[in-house]
Amino acid sequence: MGINKIDYFKVGCKQYKEIKESNDDDKLPSLLLHVCCGACSCFPLVYLIDLFDITIYFSNSNINTLEEFNKRLDALKHYVLMLNNKFNSNIKIVVDEYKHNEFLPLLTPYKNEKEMGKRCEICIKERMKLLFNYALNNNFKYVSTTMTVSRNKNSNYINEIGEELTKTYENKVIFFHSDFKKNNGQDIGVELSKKYDVYRQDYCGCEYSLINKNK
Repeated sequence: MGINKIDYFKVGCKQYKEIKESNDDDKLPSLLLHVCCGACSCFPLVYLIDLFDITIYFSNSNINTLEEFNKRLDALKHYVLMLNNKFNSNIKIVVDEYKHNEFLPLLTPYKNEKEMGKRCEICIKERMKLLFNYALNNNFKYVSTTMTVSRNKNSNYINEIGEELTKTYENKVIFFHSDFKKNNGQDIGVELSKKYDVYRQDYCGCEYSLINKNK
């Protein structure tokens, strides 16, 4: 995956327009949005807030410690509270159980790979499978993830996984495409995180990403 370079920023913009034009009543379609941390949510939530009725799915057992998991979750809650107050919205947060000891063995065989390698691909796909499964069982029409906002994530791979899972779930759950880093999305997110004092970690999540960062 990730060989065919598609401009998923344009694909997402087209999908955004189609959803906007097809919504002929006041009820917004439901979106289950996987969010990996408060900082990564800053731009995507502002971008999506007028299009969807958003529920955040915080499913990140890749994070190396429970303390760090909770630190990122608290940052997300802080930002969402601000958005809900500012936009009179009702963004909700669902927190998946933290199971790092079960998740880590999936990554360990690839511990020496750099970010965006096989380890990251497995990590991304496993969390997106959990996202789709929760969405199906709880009647969400759309799903997406904020991970494409990072320059250290392969947006083509993420979108291709989303397309693959949409087919697996027979279009009962539809993936909303994105490349949130494009069109200054990541830069805008950084400025928003500074403005609203949202914690920004300096490594992806697992202990192997922390080790590689320190190298």
